[in-house]
Amino acid sequence: MNAASRIPELTGEARRYAVKELARRAGVARELFLQWRVDVSPDRTTLSLGSEANKAIHFLHLPQKPLKQHPDGGFSAARAAWLRPPDNGSADLALVLPFCPQDFDPRAPLYLMAQDGSVVCRADLLASFVLTLSRMEETRSAACDEHGRFLASGSVALQQGFLERPILDEHGLAFEQVLSSIVPSWRLQPRVLRVKLTHDVDQVGMPFQLNASLGHALKRRSVAGTVRDIASLFSGIEPIELSLVRRLGALSSDRGLHSAFYWKASEASPWDTGYDPTNAKVQSVIRSLEQSGFEMGVHPAYSTFRDRATLAREIERLRTSLSVTSPGGRQHYLRWAPDTWLDWEACGLSYDSSVGFAEHFGFRAGTAIPYRPWSLEENRELNLIEVPLVLMDVTPVRYMKLGRREGLERIRALIRRTAQVGGVFSLLWHNTSLLDPDFDDWYEPILDMLAGARNFGIPARPAMLW
Repeated sequence: MNAASRIPELTGEARRYAVKELARRAGVARELFLQWRVDVSPDRTTLSLGSEANKAIHFLHLPQKPLKQHPDGGFSAARAAWLRPPDNGSADLALVLPFCPQDFDPRAPLYLMAQDGSVVCRADLLASFVLTLSRMEETRSAACDEHGRFLASGSVALQQGFLERPILDEHGLAFEQVLSSIVPSWRLQPRVLRVKLTHDVDQVGMPFQLNASLGHALKRRSVAGTVRDIASLFSGIEPIELSLVRRLGALSSDRGLHSAFYWKASEASPWDTGYDPTNAKVQSVIRSLEQSGFEMGVHPAYSTFRDRATLAREIERLRTSLSVTSPGGRQHYLRWAPDTWLDWEACGLSYDSSVGFAEHFGFRAGTAIPYRPWSLEENRELNLIEVPLVLMDVTPVRYMKLGRREGLERIRALIRRTAQVGGVFSLLWHNTSLLDPDFDDWYEPILDMLAGARNFGIPARPAMLW
């Protein structure tokens, strides 16, 4: 389908969902939000904060007409100014509204004060929210790589230079200004940086592969790892790759961080090593990590992408081997599409953390704040949490080919922007990256940048998110 085709008509339910997500990002407590009223009419959505007419915010609805295409292809985005310069150093950055027509002055504030004292949002911010969080553009594009992954280069965020900004969360800061102007006594919930540290365990050194073991020795110019791998075939010694899972746990503990380890249970394939999660050595590591308080999750096989039956079989096997009822995790190779959320929900999983690009770090869904996705297909909020992935280890090193100094500085900026909006910095680091000298002096400096951040804990049920 052409990117300039008509975007979906949004229902009243979808617009109410957008108001809720905007309020969450403004730091509004759930109890307070439930006291407010949201009314949807054909031309606007009105949020009433009290009985007085001036305690209202009107979000205009713009016609859902075909959007102009960006010169590089894909959708366009509009810009608007803040109500007043923010306190967090973002004054020089205009507010960005993906999927909004660019037919109004970007220098004018997004929110305008009406004569009756109420506030009017002059762009269709709610549509921008729903379409960005639901990843609508990925259903309208054929810009995929050989693994069937939507490319960052096909996204409006990278094309227009805001992929490294949590733009929807910045709208939360702007909405906070509006709420403060209407209700001066209102106080937001404090914003703090949180971190979700995760590890996809793709390889554990079993089944033993001589070529892979020799490759590790050549990279490190040491035969110790190969000797260990061979010895593991005849003793209780763990292969080097499996032992490095323990090493990741130790690095987390040293900094007071809580790691999640995502395990596989797939058959061997060109993209999966096919290790057995019930193997005694693997189970020993899993139980040891559990005793240390770490989270165990799932990392479904390459072939489970858009194959719900295969996904369900693998999840059941992992539930047994991990002794978890409703785990979360991530798709292998980040093979993900919006309908993957429906597959994960159907399998009873609690959360996904696949929504990040392999080829470029940043905020694929425009947010660093975990949320329950909206399904445009089924017109409902899903019983699943998305923890957007901000950074994967191979992205700056292999895909973006950044030097360590530049890469770490840009990662520091990502962490700073995540902290400003009270988001969750979600990081993926593989155990095998600890074997590769190309990744030396990356991981621990990143962990040090996250010093003092709170660990993000997944709610017992998705409905408890907020």
